[in-house]
Amino acid sequence: MDRDGWDGALYARHSVHHRRHDAEFLRTLPLRPTDRLLDLGCGSGEFTARLAALVPDGQVLGIDASPSQMAAAARHAAPNLTFQVGRIQALEAVVGARRFDLVVSRAALHWIAAADHPPLLRSVRRLLHPGGTLRAEFGGAGQIEPVRRILDEESAALGGPRSPWFFPEAVQYRSLLEAAGYDLGTGFVRLLRQRRAIATADDLIGYLRSQVFVAYEGAMTTSQRDRFRRAVEARAGELRRDDGSHDLEFVRLDLLARAPA
Repeated sequence: MDRDGWDGALYARHSVHHRRHDAEFLRTLPLRPTDRLLDLGCGSGEFTARLAALVPDGQVLGIDASPSQMAAAARHAAPNLTFQVGRIQALEAVVGARRFDLVVSRAALHWIAAADHPPLLRSVRRLLHPGGTLRAEFGGAGQIEPVRRILDEESAALGGPRSPWFFPEAVQYRSLLEAAGYDLGTGFVRLLRQRRAIATADDLIGYLRSQVFVAYEGAMTTSQRDRFRRAVEARAGELRRDDGSHDLEFVRLDLLARAPA
C-alpha cells in the first residue's frame, strides 16, 4: 500500500467488474497496429496490457499516480508496453515530447477535481496528433448513489468529506470538451447505466476497501479511518437486493472526442 492509500494488488483482485466491460469499450476504438497509445490512470494495468496486444507494432504508455498500482502493473510489461508513475494533473511534464494517436482512460477521471479537468483536457489535446482520439469512461452523475449515502453519512459523522469525486452530467462535460477545442462531430458524450455484479457482502467490502474508501480517508487519522471502515462495513447489509446479491448501479460518463485534424 502506498501513502495515498492505494494497494495495487488488492485493486487487481477486485476490479473484475471493470474487466466485464472491456470488450464493449474496445469495440469503439479506432485502433491500427502501429498506433501510439496513452492510458491515463491505468491502475494495475490489465486493460493497458490488452491495448498493447492490439497494437503489436505500436507503443503503449500507462501512467498512474500510485506507486503501488504501478508495481502491480509491472507484471504486464512488454516490449511495446511501459508504465510510469505520474500525476494526470501534470500530464505534459510526465510524458515530455511524446505524442499519441489515441488517449484512453477507464475509471480514473472522476478522481480528478472538477477545476483540473479544463487544463487536463487541453493538455491531452496538445498531446494528440491532429485527428487523434480521446476515449474515456468514468463515473458520471448518479454513480453508486446508495453506497455514497452510507459513505457520506459515516464520513460526515467523523468530520470527513462527502462524495469526494467529480461525477458530471453529460451536457456539462460536453461543454468542457468543446471549450478545450475538441471536435465532437463524429464523437459522443453520454451517460451509460450499468448494473454491475457484486455477488456477496464480502465482494462488496472488497470493492470498498480496494477502490472507494481511499477517496474519503486522506485527511482522517488512523483511528478515524478504522472507525469509518467499521461503520460502513457494518451497514453492508443495507445494500443487499431482493435477489440476495449486492449488485451496484454504476453510471458512466462515456465519451469519444477528437483533436482537430
